[in-house]
Amino acid sequence: MRPALRRELSFFTGFAALGLFAARRKELAYGIGLAALALRFLPPREPYSFGGRAVVITGGSRGLGFAMATEFLREGARVSLLARDAAELKRAERRLGKIPGARVLSFVCDVTHPEELRHAIEETHRRFGRIDILVNNAGSIAMAPFESMEPIDFEALMDIYLHAPVQAARLVLPYFRRQGGGRILNIGSMGAKIPVPHMSSYCAGKFALDGFAGVLGIELARENILVTTVHPGLMRTGSHVQAVFKGDQEKEFAWFASSGLMPGLSMDASRAARKILECLRRGVAEAMISLPAKAGHFVNAFFPETFRSV
Repeated sequence: MRPALRRELSFFTGFAALGLFAARRKELAYGIGLAALALRFLPPREPYSFGGRAVVITGGSRGLGFAMATEFLREGARVSLLARDAAELKRAERRLGKIPGARVLSFVCDVTHPEELRHAIEETHRRFGRIDILVNNAGSIAMAPFESMEPIDFEALMDIYLHAPVQAARLVLPYFRRQGGGRILNIGSMGAKIPVPHMSSYCAGKFALDGFAGVLGIELARENILVTTVHPGLMRTGSHVQAVFKGDQEKEFAWFASSGLMPGLSMDASRAARKILECLRRGVAEAMISLPAKAGHFVNAFFPETFRSV
C-alpha cells in the first residue's frame, strides 16, 4: 500500500472511530480504532528506485526540466530530453554528460507536433530498450488580460498542456503494460488550483492537465501504472524571459518577473526538482510542494470570496 494512501485511510478510520465513540457506539469504535492502528503498522512498500530507469522529459533542456534530469541522472537513471531549441538542447546534453555514469539522449521535438513526439519516444525506447517514466514538463506562459488574448492563444496552450500529454501517454502506455508498470509525472501549477488574473489561457491549460491526470491515475492504478501530478508554485527558473506578454507588456513583464524572483514566494529549480522526485518516488497522486501554493489553495478552497477580493 502506498504511504500516502495509508496515511489517508488511517486518518479517516481514526476520525470515524472518534465519532462512533462520541455517539456511544463503543464496540464499533474500538473495532475501527484497531483497524486504524493496524494501518499505521503495515509494512512499508518497497521504495521506488530510479536506478537503471529510462526517463523521458519533455521541455528538458532548461529550467525545471533540466534540474529534474540532473537529479534523475545522479540517482542512476537514463534520461531522454525533448525540447524545441536544438542549440540549447545540445548544451544541456553536454552539461549533463559530465555527471559520472550519465546516459543522455536528446531529441529536437515540438511536443505539439504528434509525429515529432512519436519519433522521439519510439527512438528513446529503441535505444534504451524500455521507458519507465514519462515526465510531462514542457510548457509556455502567456501574460495578458483576457481581452488582449486571441482564440489562438488558448489553442496554443491547450495543445501544450493537454493534447501533448494525452498523446505522450498514449505512446508510452503499451511499453508500460509490456513491462508490468510505469510512472507518469505531470508538472502542474498553482494555476491549476487557483484563478490567476491575466493568465486565463495558462490556467485553462493547467486545469485541463490536472483533470486529465486525475482520471488517468484512477483508470491505470490497477495496472501498476501510477500517475503523479505536482504543483510547484512560483519557481526561479527564468521563465519570465521566455513568457509571452500582451496588453501593457512592460507592466505585465515587471509584475511577473518580480513575483518569480522573490525568495520568500518562489523556489529555486534544483530544490523543486528534488521535492518533485520524492513525490514521484512515493507514488503520490497529487502534491503541492511550496507553502505559498498550499496557502493559496487553502484560502481559495475555503474562502473563495476573500481570495478573489485580495
